[in-house]
Amino acid sequence: MFVGTAMTFASGVTCTIVCLLTYRNVVLRIMGSSTKTNFHQREEDFQRRLNFYRCTDSLEVESTDDYYGDKIKDLTDYRYWVRIQQLKHESSQRTKEKAEKSNDGSILGI
Repeated sequence: MFVGTAMTFASGVTCTIVCLLTYRNVVLRIMGSSTKTNFHQREEDFQRRLNFYRCTDSLEVESTDDYYGDKIKDLTDYRYWVRIQQLKHESSQRTKEKAEKSNDGSILGI
C-alpha cells in the first residue's frame, strides 16, 4: 500500500515539475520575443552613440584608454566616457590647428 502511494506521489511531482518547466519555456518564448527585440534595439542605439562620440583622430593613446566603452556600467560611467572623448577631440582639434598654423607660416616665409 505504501509503495503504491509513494509511486503515485513521485509521478505526480515529476509531472508537475515537467509541466512547470515546459510552461515556463513557452511563456518566455512568447513574451521573450518582444523583450529580445527591445534589448537589441537598445544595444544598437548604445553602439551608435559610442561610435558617434568616440574620438578617432586623437594621437594620445593611453594604456587606460577605454576606446570601446568596455568599462561603462551605468549612466554615470557613460557620461564620464563621453566627456573624456570630448576632451580628447578638443585636444586633437587644437593640435591640428597649431600644426596648420605652423605649416602656413613656414610656407609664406614668415
